[in-house]
Amino acid sequence: MTDITAIEHVFLDNSKKYIEDVIEYSDTILDIHNDIQDNKQNTEDNYTYAMDHINDEYNRLQSELDSKAYDLECMIDDLKQMIEDLQK
Repeated sequence: MTDITAIEHVFLDNSKKYIEDVIEYSDTILDIHNDIQDNKQNTEDNYTYAMDHINDEYNRLQSELDSKAYDLECMIDDLKQMIEDLQK
């Protein structure tokens, strides 16, 4: 059997404590890891939802503007026709 020096004994003792701490806190570390993953997923989901909502609102506004522009063009055409009729 080999003799363990004091330095080796301290190293082994500290290593044992470190391993015990890692094992003791592994569930907590895993929970933190899972929380981080959940937060990343929530952030991605929220971003996707926000971008979809923005896109839907943009499309709605664009459609509304197109409709109003068409209505104005029709009104302008009607006014032009009225002016032409009055000039006759």
